Amino acid sequence: MMQNYNVNVPVMKGIAECAEMFGISQRYCRELAKTGAVRAVRVGRGKILVNVQSMADYFNRTSIPEDESPNQGGIQPIPVRL
Repeated sequence: MMQNYNVNVPVMKGIAECAEMFGISQRYCRELAKTGAVRAVRVGRGKILVNVQSMADYFNRTSIPEDESPNQGGIQPIPVRL
């Protein structure tokens, strides 16, 4: 007879499915998993499963710093030596 344990099982998705879910490239998703930025495991013949909650947490805590924000338009001069 199987006992009923109160276990919180994480939702895991493959690279392609996770990348589509978060609107990122498969390459970037794989990079986040391999560098440890998000929780992931390798199963079978090298397939990577990504913890969906870990990916969501990563994007919820990540932001673009003020000094790295994209240019707000306009043409920027290029310094030229004459």
